Amino acid sequence: MLMRCYIGPALLLLGLACALPVRAEAGARPRVRIVYENPAPGEAKEIYHEVRERRVLEGLQNLLSNLRLPRTLTLRMGACGGEPDAWYAARDRTVTVCYDYVRDVRARAPATVTPGGVTRQAAIFGGLAQVFLHEVGHALFDILDIPVLGREEDAADQFAALVVLRLPPEEARRVIDGGAYLFRSFAAEEAMEETVLADSHGPFAQRLYNLLCLAYGSDRRAFAYLVERSSLPRARAAECAAEYGQSADAVDRVLHRHLQGRRIGRGQVRRAFRWIF
Repeated sequence: MLMRCYIGPALLLLGLACALPVRAEAGARPRVRIVYENPAPGEAKEIYHEVRERRVLEGLQNLLSNLRLPRTLTLRMGACGGEPDAWYAARDRTVTVCYDYVRDVRARAPATVTPGGVTRQAAIFGGLAQVFLHEVGHALFDILDIPVLGREEDAADQFAALVVLRLPPEEARRVIDGGAYLFRSFAAEEAMEETVLADSHGPFAQRLYNLLCLAYGSDRRAFAYLVERSSLPRARAAECAAEYGQSADAVDRVLHRHLQGRRIGRGQVRRAFRWIF
């Protein structure tokens, strides 16, 4: 199941990228540990080797290196007994993304390119970026102990989208399109039953529109195609600049005190996701 996330005592409405710089503490060091669990023979060896070669976790580690974390965060990829899952566990402060989750995302991706122009690579790696950042959002909410207003799952989705939107426009479009493709794939399988509506996550269709709205609100010219192709209803699009601005302002007010030294800028976000491009 997509993003079986811990809901802990925290929030941050947006991401690292818009935060203001603060002076580094003497001797401060990033506290992010990475683990690639070696799967059993035949289990997920191909995926294990690919994510290591692409240095997926090292990119995220670099992205978080400007944060003053009071406790160590572990980013882990591992075998999960065939379960395609991803989650944050507060008990040991570990984000886990399963190799089988990567396999599931691959299986959902188009063979080449969709009629709307989403390539196989964008569908796979854009979807995975959304998942990784969603779980990292939960981890930061917990470790930095920032109170949540509203549903934490929504805040984690916003965090993921808004970090991605710090990429240069062309690259941001590819990652957003990939994340939207994944949400749309899950939404097509999701029946609107009471259990879905009662879940801590919103329905995938709603999460999809929230993602597209933040993207459009961040840059209406770069993401104009979302409205032109009717991916985002015009009535919702009219409110998206305000939604994005509200979220961006939240980070400026909340997250800046947790940065050490320089703020996280576009170049650092791009380097963190070099494995996508």
